[in-house]
Amino acid sequence: MTLHQLRIFWAVAHARSFTKASKLLGLAQPSLSQQISKLEEDVGTLLFNRNRNQMELTDAGKFLSRKAELILAGVEEATVGLQEFSEGSRGVIAVGALSSIARNLLPQAAHGLARLYPDVEIDVHETAPAEALDLLYGRRLTLAMLATDSIASSSSSFHQTEIFCDPYVLAVPRGIDLAEIDDAEKDLATPERMVLNSTIQFNFGSQHKRRIEEWYQLMLPHYRVVSQTRTYEVALSMVQEGLGVAVVPALAATVGPGRTFDVTLYRTTLPDRQIVALTPSQYVRVQPYASFLKVLRESGQSLGLPSIAPVPPLLEKL
Repeated sequence: MTLHQLRIFWAVAHARSFTKASKLLGLAQPSLSQQISKLEEDVGTLLFNRNRNQMELTDAGKFLSRKAELILAGVEEATVGLQEFSEGSRGVIAVGALSSIARNLLPQAAHGLARLYPDVEIDVHETAPAEALDLLYGRRLTLAMLATDSIASSSSSFHQTEIFCDPYVLAVPRGIDLAEIDDAEKDLATPERMVLNSTIQFNFGSQHKRRIEEWYQLMLPHYRVVSQTRTYEVALSMVQEGLGVAVVPALAATVGPGRTFDVTLYRTTLPDRQIVALTPSQYVRVQPYASFLKVLRESGQSLGLPSIAPVPPLLEKL
């Protein structure tokens, strides 16, 4: 049994398919299949049940999955620790995050890290939460910044560092004032009511999408989806153009220092979004990764949110 085989096994066990695992590892699918077959031959038992396109772990596979995580973590901890003794080692920290998080947090954090470790390179991957998790499992990311409500329970093996918290807000085109609106059907003119009932939804995962749809059904029972996007930036651009409204995290409306999308933001009754940094535990104790987590937390604490209006009467329903 080799470390190469264990890394492949771990990726397939997480991805549950050769196709997805090949993307995580950047290796050809036939090579993965051959390595898994050889590993099963070497250990003398099946590690996966092949069901069409799904790879389900057998009892032996579940046992090896637990051991593989410990073995790989130990090897990586030794490798990372030895880098501290390597003269001239440049080092790379690979970070995955949504664009809105990356652009607001990483510049200041990178500046802080550069003062301490000028030779460390930050490799930024702007990815959806699910993809960031996959890359973290595939050992292609050092750190992923995600909202806690998008983290699967299987991610508990990673160390979590709280970075910042922001509220979910309803982004509305300028000129539509909801401050005194209790009933959209009675209190708004037809053009404004049509815009308010047109929703632009950010679609990155079924759990989040379902929660937002339930909120819309309660708050705006006459709504219709006019567009689905994969980034908050596109959703906010459409709101800015007057095409509809969107529920977004407040930070997403910040374009840069002192600059925001030209929309009105209203606080909602949805739970706040908590952003954490997920990283394998072995990185937490060694440099420069420990320092990077520290400057990330400091950047999160210093973040300024755009102007947010109070929850309007329309959105105060229980």
